[in-house]
Amino acid sequence: MREGRRHSLFRAYVRPMLDRPNLTVLTDTIVRRVILDRKSATGVELERGGERLVIGARLEVVLSLGAIQTPKVLMHSGIGDQAELSRVGIPVVEHLPGVGQNFQDHVSFGCTWEYNEPIAPRNSGSEASLYWKSDPRLDAPDLLFCQVEFPVPSERTAALGVPDHGWTMFAGLAQPKSRGRLRLRNADPLAPLDIDANMMSDPRDVQAAANCVALCRELGNAQAFRPFVKHEVMPGNLHGGAMQAYIRDAAVTYWHQSCTAKMGRDAMSVVDASLKVYGIEGLRIADGSIMPRITTGNTQAPCAIIGERAAEMIRALHQL
Repeated sequence: MREGRRHSLFRAYVRPMLDRPNLTVLTDTIVRRVILDRKSATGVELERGGERLVIGARLEVVLSLGAIQTPKVLMHSGIGDQAELSRVGIPVVEHLPGVGQNFQDHVSFGCTWEYNEPIAPRNSGSEASLYWKSDPRLDAPDLLFCQVEFPVPSERTAALGVPDHGWTMFAGLAQPKSRGRLRLRNADPLAPLDIDANMMSDPRDVQAAANCVALCRELGNAQAFRPFVKHEVMPGNLHGGAMQAYIRDAAVTYWHQSCTAKMGRDAMSVVDASLKVYGIEGLRIADGSIMPRITTGNTQAPCAIIGERAAEMIRALHQL
């Protein structure tokens, strides 16, 4: 927060620099692909207002489009798994099977209570957080909690009935074991991806989620909250298959998608320790897709650090 307003990454990094002559920000613009000369990045192809534009790069191209769009642009540029690219008719420039794989996200299961009387949200409406272990034998927390000052149901649990005035324990898995993937529908860069989040596919996540919901209910129904709480709305005292069904119906994203172009040295890695894409000269990635595994906490600050480190390495390499 700064001067009573959320201080976003845009406000912190971009807005103060908008008057610089060496910075151009294009809105309503889609990156179609990276322009490659054999195995060197020489620019990007854009689409803006129905017109295609090509912008050249003198030193290098940096993709910072996030864990969904960065691997999409790579694949449309011919960088990705050979079988996957061949399936949609894109010529392969560099076979990197890890592009679009290893998809990770924090998944949450909202538990909701009704207020005794209306309480208006304050500040961001979610100022309390908690990290905890689903199993005391774990070395580190694997659960992430936010207390939200209004109801946050999923599309499915909303059908159970949402109070006009209530609050939510928005809690979920900070270290999910399940892994998803992204797939192209066709060779059209404007076509949306198929996103197979594959949440809750690992049985360990299902057990951790059950423990997470149990803890939410214990906290929300505690004596300290009783002056403010009329009753528990959902999930209630469920067990076994009924609880598993609720968990799957309640599961929603924390909007922390990451890890789809991971850093590493194994066959599924996409970038090296300098964030450079393997096999391609002059192409670097600086966003949450390069994480090998999702961070325990929110991903915004780690993404800012990834950007800071990328800037340091670019300046050092090119003596800027």
